[in-house]
Amino acid sequence: MMKFNPDRTYSFECLKDDLSYLATQYVNEVRLETIGYSVAKREILAVKIGTGEKIILCHGAHHAREWMTTTLLVDFIFRILQDNSWPWLTIRKDWLKLVSFWFIPMVNPDGVTLAQEGLNSFDNAETLLKWNKGSTDFTGWKANNRGVDLNRQYPTDWKSIDGSPSTPSSSHFKGYKPLSEPEVQAVYHFVKKRNIDVAIAYHSSGEEIFWRYRLNEEIAEKQLRPLAEALADTTGYRLINPSDNPSGGGFTDWFLTTYKKPSFTIEIAPSVGPQPVPLHLYKQIFQANELVLYTIAEHLIRKRMDN
Repeated sequence: MMKFNPDRTYSFECLKDDLSYLATQYVNEVRLETIGYSVAKREILAVKIGTGEKIILCHGAHHAREWMTTTLLVDFIFRILQDNSWPWLTIRKDWLKLVSFWFIPMVNPDGVTLAQEGLNSFDNAETLLKWNKGSTDFTGWKANNRGVDLNRQYPTDWKSIDGSPSTPSSSHFKGYKPLSEPEVQAVYHFVKKRNIDVAIAYHSSGEEIFWRYRLNEEIAEKQLRPLAEALADTTGYRLINPSDNPSGGGFTDWFLTTYKKPSFTIEIAPSVGPQPVPLHLYKQIFQANELVLYTIAEHLIRKRMDN
């Protein structure tokens, strides 16, 4: 039985190899799908575990340099399937008939590949170099292969996003219209086809949880705060209330305002600046997040029993 190795630069090729192994090894437990393709035609992969009607979605690496979020999510998948310690055994034995987990570990495979490997595998290398201000160091790149920030692409308040460059860039360019990028289209249409109960967007810097965006006080307090506070207690991360003018365009902003169900952006690491999270921080990141899936599933199951 192959064990997961988090102590490496976790690439798109690593992801494909690991998910293919799990789909082959656990035929009856794992459903592996390609839900779309990136600009450069890399697969956007989704994994389902469980058969329950309550659905939890977790996704990572909207931003290229934040590929450690992919590492964390694939670690979760391996542990649900293989780990016999609590909480993973509880999830596997007792809860997977009540809850289903969907994972999209790497929303931005082109960007991750660019941040990790540089220009070698890209046909538009000259253009990418220009957008990166002439630097061949792409480790701090956040955008996709077209210089669009994928977490500024969702329709909610897209027009009012502040601080967006007017042209493609390594970060923060919102695109020329919402949902223009195939990676975001894949996630958007995936969500619209399913009755998702809780959505988690993993990002990498700040040890913070964004949880309510512009939702009114009644919805936020009654429907969101109990789980938000439970996740803050579990992780030790700070809950962040929206500013007077939150930027919009993010996955969590869209999901919250569209579905009025819990959605959280979880920033997993201390602030490290415009670079990938160093590998030596992974152990503390995993320890902080180990009970996240358990906490969400417990919340949904308890709510189901109360109803």
